[in-house]
Amino acid sequence: MRKVAACRKEAMISFYLQAFKKLQFMTRQIPTRASLYFILMIVFMGCKGASGAEEKQEDKTKENRHMSDEPAQVQLGTAEEEAFRQAAHDGELEKVKALLKQGVACDAVDQDGRTALMFTAFNGHSEIVILLLDARAKIDKRDSLDRTALLYCATGPFPETAKILLDRGADPNTVDSNEHFSPLMHAAAEGHLEVVKVLIAYGADRSLKDVDGDDAASFAAQSGHMHVVEYLNLSE
Repeated sequence: MRKVAACRKEAMISFYLQAFKKLQFMTRQIPTRASLYFILMIVFMGCKGASGAEEKQEDKTKENRHMSDEPAQVQLGTAEEEAFRQAAHDGELEKVKALLKQGVACDAVDQDGRTALMFTAFNGHSEIVILLLDARAKIDKRDSLDRTALLYCATGPFPETAKILLDRGADPNTVDSNEHFSPLMHAAAEGHLEVVKVLIAYGADRSLKDVDGDDAASFAAQSGHMHVVEYLNLSE
């Protein structure tokens, strides 16, 4: 019985490692791949009575991928700072202007290190991006996931916003320290061809690879965005 149980546990571990090793890179749905700790925790919690559960668990795994990757709006600091980030997120230009005039710190962060610039770039509010940069917001400031405003912006269909950030000095080849995802990888994975074109025009390196050795074209292919793959291959 011990041998059978051990084999079952080994099979479960193998299954979950395969399921989680390369989560589909949909960056506006899930921020990072699952950690090994999380994988093993699920495995050992699910080993009892797990016979025949692989297909059901795979369905649950797919459901769990649809986690919002939108910068979490967590309260921190003054009520004014919270309102400032919320207004930037929602695209309320006049409210952002008013709060800046009241002296709210432009780079005030929530508990995950996210700034108003990150929130507004994520939603493509170009006018507010310009306003915040004119107010000397730090363009390459990083949050707790080691992401910048451009990394957030690149997950959405906002080529003009991306261009503004790049014009103002954002690094087109910045990567996070955990997975080494670049803005180009984010845009390619989401199928945002116009954002990909902007990034390439500003010097984005299509040969950059993440920690698993995948480049932007690989992510586009995995997500079924063959028009992006074709562009990346033809524009070399």
